[in-house]
Amino acid sequence: MTEATQPAQGTLRKELTLILLIFLMIGLNVGGALFTLTTVAAGLTGPSLIIAQIICALPVFLAIIPYMLLTSIAPKSAASYQYGKLASYPMAVAGVMVLLVAMPLGGLPLFAITNGRFIMMLFPDAPALVPGLGISWVVLIAIITITLFYIINIVGIKPSAWVQFGMVFLLISALLAFIFGGFPQIDWSNFSNMFTGNLKFPAMPPALGQTVGLVAAAAICYTLLAGGLFGIELGDEVKKAGVTIPRGLLIAIIGAFALTWLVEIVAIGVMNWEQLAASKDLGAACRLIFGANSFWFYYFIIGGAVMACISTVHAVMTISGRYAMSYAKDGFFPRFMADINKRWGTPHWGLTLPWALSVIILLLAGETIGIYGAMLNFGMLWMVTLVLIAAARLHKTHPKEFGQSQFKFKPGLVSFAAITAAVMNVIFMLLLVVFLLMQKVTWPIILFMLAIIVGLGLYYIQKARKKVKPAMLQ
Repeated sequence: MTEATQPAQGTLRKELTLILLIFLMIGLNVGGALFTLTTVAAGLTGPSLIIAQIICALPVFLAIIPYMLLTSIAPKSAASYQYGKLASYPMAVAGVMVLLVAMPLGGLPLFAITNGRFIMMLFPDAPALVPGLGISWVVLIAIITITLFYIINIVGIKPSAWVQFGMVFLLISALLAFIFGGFPQIDWSNFSNMFTGNLKFPAMPPALGQTVGLVAAAAICYTLLAGGLFGIELGDEVKKAGVTIPRGLLIAIIGAFALTWLVEIVAIGVMNWEQLAASKDLGAACRLIFGANSFWFYYFIIGGAVMACISTVHAVMTISGRYAMSYAKDGFFPRFMADINKRWGTPHWGLTLPWALSVIILLLAGETIGIYGAMLNFGMLWMVTLVLIAAARLHKTHPKEFGQSQFKFKPGLVSFAAITAAVMNVIFMLLLVVFLLMQKVTWPIILFMLAIIVGLGLYYIQKARKKVKPAMLQ
């Protein structure tokens, strides 16, 4: 084991197999965002949502090449951070701060709130607020969900991975039922006017406004596919990681794209885009397909929507804990946060931080789904872009290691894929900022600016103290 896997109290355990890793990556991709952000994106671009999904998939598919290269050479915990340091150490440190805003304050609340909404669909006559607490049932369910998976993550990566396997298995079966049940009911006339939507820009030609709406929808959909890229963060806990992680990436991302795209075709096909956007989630489309009180409707809600939400909560909690742990190892958080539990082999303090932050934001901000989604995507885009820049330069900065990869990609192919994906990511980030400004919501932008400033400040303080550890690939 390397120093990175041997903190004072315990050791991370290599217990994840290929199948468990694939299901974890699919859980990161096909999460609650599919059931809610799909409707937000449909409102931005109309039936061309299915084109927006392809657009948002392009940088992810391009990223597979550099990601397979890096993970085959040096699989690591918090790998995006470790690789990002090769591109720009200070920006990687700032990127972790951004992610530690985006994941606990964006991703975990997004999926936990979505889970709460779907569970409350099963109790239509229940009051909105919890008696005596002053919060909604949805928020209370969200807090309970995050707390439950915080505990599951604490007790070990292997049992938590098997929990993930079971949830994602149910999720895939429910999505396939939705696809096969809905396909015969598609009204193809719903796709006759593809480029429309509700995103309007003053003094902008309609064609340009529709183009911006299409790309903005793609930016919102980014998390529906790019989440699987963060399955690389468990490199120290995967068996034969240099082979397993690249294979898992390829299988999980292609599989997640196929499922997501077909679900979107069915959803728009059985409803027009205005109805889909107004419905706020895919539950309305499911009612049209199966009927409100049918077995398959309840199976879709529980096995599909609920499993999608909680499996993503589970996976995001796992990833967030590894980031906090690695940040502490590099001296940017208190050292105790790098401790690994001797009994269970998990970073208990690293997991506690995202749990606490997400509970606090749920109590303060409530059910702001679209804002949470934009925050999560911005943080993901930042870190993925740094990894891509590192990969694009790898044949020059680390020529020996580049040649040791089992995937004999030509340097020009890696650079082209990485740079093209990085440019698209930057465009998506800018559009997410525009989306937040159009929603007249500035607090996420302020939080991200503070996170960047704090991250850069921590780096340069440690550098001045000569305590910054060198960025290393191996």
